[in-house]
Amino acid sequence: MGKLKGEGWRPRRTVVFGSWGAEEEGLIGSGEFVEDYIRSLQERTVAYLNCDSVASGNFSLSVAASPLLHSMIREASKKVPDPHEPSKKLYDTWRMKRPEEEGNPDTRPKINKLGAGSDYAPFFQHAGIASSDMLSDIDPALGVTSYPLYHSAYETFDLQDRFIDPDWTVHQAVGRLWGEMAVILADALVLPLDVRDYATALQQMMDELRQEHGSRLSAQNIGLEHLESAIANFTRATTTFHQTVGSVDKSNPFTVRAVNDRLMKLEGAFIDPLGLPDRPWFRHVAFAPSSVNSYAGQSFPGLADALFDIDNAADQAARWEVVKKQLAVTTFTVQSAANTLVSNLF
Repeated sequence: MGKLKGEGWRPRRTVVFGSWGAEEEGLIGSGEFVEDYIRSLQERTVAYLNCDSVASGNFSLSVAASPLLHSMIREASKKVPDPHEPSKKLYDTWRMKRPEEEGNPDTRPKINKLGAGSDYAPFFQHAGIASSDMLSDIDPALGVTSYPLYHSAYETFDLQDRFIDPDWTVHQAVGRLWGEMAVILADALVLPLDVRDYATALQQMMDELRQEHGSRLSAQNIGLEHLESAIANFTRATTTFHQTVGSVDKSNPFTVRAVNDRLMKLEGAFIDPLGLPDRPWFRHVAFAPSSVNSYAGQSFPGLADALFDIDNAADQAARWEVVKKQLAVTTFTVQSAANTLVSNLF
């Protein structure tokens, strides 16, 4: 980016670099920053791109992100050489080693849900800003969640230089991917955020909810038809809006601004100002860290928390009331998000 700037490049949008302190103590640096500037961030931020423990391993790229960024990330990875096989692109080896459909490398590369294991959490979970996290990880076949020296006294520069990334090409590849994404987001006239991927994610989450808890909910005479209807409405809204994006008059700054504003605001439409039950700082209704594993992402977290181990709850009647309330909150939020894309009120 420095070289581009030296050649006269001026991005259409401002690119802000942040380096956060006290992450291990509770995301303090990034959390305080977001809380201090939350109004401006929510009004003006297109996306937040996180890097943390970039070379946790040298097996394959691993990405977690908001569905809005999925298509853009995959396209950007097609422009970056693979660190181990430069004749191939990062996309190719990522898809081969971490396919979306397990065992089928012909599918797209897998992108995980965001939890709260790094500094993207305040931006995504609290402020409602589309976010991503990327790193190179170890082979999951090894059966460990991270490289064995993680957070030990042996986690040094020498460890990277001698064992994990001796030629520093893994760091370069992740850095180049970050750079491609940042330049794309900074320079695109119409923001490259695909709302249809959000609809796909919600439909998959609905299927998971029905499969895991459908019979238990039915036994309590709790139906999912209203949430299903809201997701169907959201899906139709994304299809219609995507057609609008494709036909927007790019010579008209007002129509471009109107489309970009809705794209920017969609993630924030999933924020509940009251937050999740018993953890109000986390406010994203569609995605949040699991209440039993902060590193893992959880779909429909308010519902998931209420349903977790409910059969062993001391006061089951009270817990089922929480389930009903969170189902209503989730349904309302999804429908409200659909309205942000197609509403003709403003």
